Amino acid sequence: MINFDPLRPYANLIRWGLIASLALLLVALGYRWGAGHWRGEYTAVVAARAADNAAHAATLQRLADSTAAAAAKAQAATEALATSRRAADTQYQEALNDAKRAQTDLAAALRRGDVQLQPRWSCPAAGADTRGVAPDAGQADAQGRYDSAARVVGAADADAAVIDWLWNGWLADRQAVIAAGCAVEAEP
Repeated sequence: MINFDPLRPYANLIRWGLIASLALLLVALGYRWGAGHWRGEYTAVVAARAADNAAHAATLQRLADSTAAAAAKAQAATEALATSRRAADTQYQEALNDAKRAQTDLAAALRRGDVQLQPRWSCPAAGADTRGVAPDAGQADAQGRYDSAARVVGAADADAAVIDWLWNGWLADRQAVIAAGCAVEAEP
């Protein structure tokens, strides 16, 4: 008999070809679906990373701005402190000069007799008859008392100048620390 079925020998080949084609089609469709799915995931991750980077950049910019503002406040406080300290030093030198001038003026006024010491500050000098001291010695003691009284007044004024200078320095430091933002001033 003559076999008129010419495709029968190729049937297995055709069947395996269709199975392979179907498998390739499924793999291709799977890759296409997977690529689209992962492309969306990748886009979402990239967008999230960009948002995080923008947030970090904004935070860093805020920190840089805050640092610059703090540095500007500190610089202004430093300059104000230097100005206050120079003013306190000038005031101190003027007060010392005033104390020296007051000492000199008081000694001169006591010598001229324009100002008299109160009796409690004056000690009578012994005369020539008790110790054999010449009358000029009494005058020399009076001059010593005048100079001593003037030195006491000058020292008191100088001490007051030092106390004022220390107070002004402390106050300037305190105000600089508060102005720089390193401390806060308590409410009264």
